[in-house]
Amino acid sequence: MRQRTGWLLLAAVSALGGAQAQGLTLGEHLVLRGYTGQAFGKAMAEVLGLKSVHVLTNNTSICAALVGAMGAGYLDAEGKRRMAVTVLPSPAEVPPLTPKEEAVALIFGGQATPETNYGLTLESLRSLAKANYPGALFFHLRIWAPGFVGKAAQEDAEVGRYLAAKGNLYAVTADLNAKVVRLWQVAVKDGKQTTVKELATVPLNPAWEDLLRRSL
Repeated sequence: MRQRTGWLLLAAVSALGGAQAQGLTLGEHLVLRGYTGQAFGKAMAEVLGLKSVHVLTNNTSICAALVGAMGAGYLDAEGKRRMAVTVLPSPAEVPPLTPKEEAVALIFGGQATPETNYGLTLESLRSLAKANYPGALFFHLRIWAPGFVGKAAQEDAEVGRYLAAKGNLYAVTADLNAKVVRLWQVAVKDGKQTTVKELATVPLNPAWEDLLRRSL
């Protein structure tokens, strides 16, 4: 199952990640993020049951679309769930992070380079580890699939110890064969990323599936 999941993650990187895939217009990429972000937000609200989320993201338009759609899927009209967003232009500009929310979502992708997104991942995790942030961490496919989380754990021993001790790590994968998006509890042990347990699936509607397939 873990090997298959890893393959599916890598196969879907372009679909849910940056604008590198050439099969869609920018407008279609934004629509794709509408579907994907809504699914992320609903999973956080309805499956994980989170009452508050702090999103860390970069300053690209595609990630902005994804985060906006996450809010639409997560926030309720009564205001019972709360969402905060911190935009990080570069790895050098990651501040000390002491989130008060139940979870932090690392949403780095869009038009930023892989090097920038890895740097943002590493520096964000360093800051969260230094603060010993106890809440859940939710990893966007664009940083989970290339192994950025495990790489950060290997590069920084404090990050590695921090992640290895956490049982509240989550990530998503896209399974185009089964026409679903899967939500997983994941783990990072000894600098290696693994899936622990599948928590939920979200079926792909025909329009969403078409955008995903054409973006590959």
